[in-house]
Amino acid sequence: MRHGTKVWVHDRDSAWIPAEVLESSGKNVTVATASGNKVIALLENVFPRDADEDEHGGVEDMTRLAYLNEPGVLYNLRKRYVLNDIYVSSSEGIIGI
Repeated sequence: MRHGTKVWVHDRDSAWIPAEVLESSGKNVTVATASGNKVIALLENVFPRDADEDEHGGVEDMTRLAYLNEPGVLYNLRKRYVLNDIYVSSSEGIIGI
């Protein structure tokens, strides 16, 4: 992973938190979390995230996510829930997610 890449890093308390890669060495990645902490994580516990993820209020169709991974899906669901926009359109009408 390259310096500056926006990622999700596994967290014991919050499941996934946004971070940015500072450096990568072998199986370890050093990231700066959104709260400003530096964390060394295993590469397998780091997933890429959309660069503009914070700018939109979630996407209706999750296949539009650039990275369809667990943290990205959970973040999208949380954003849509907070906006009370938990419904999606389908050929059968409006359904809840």
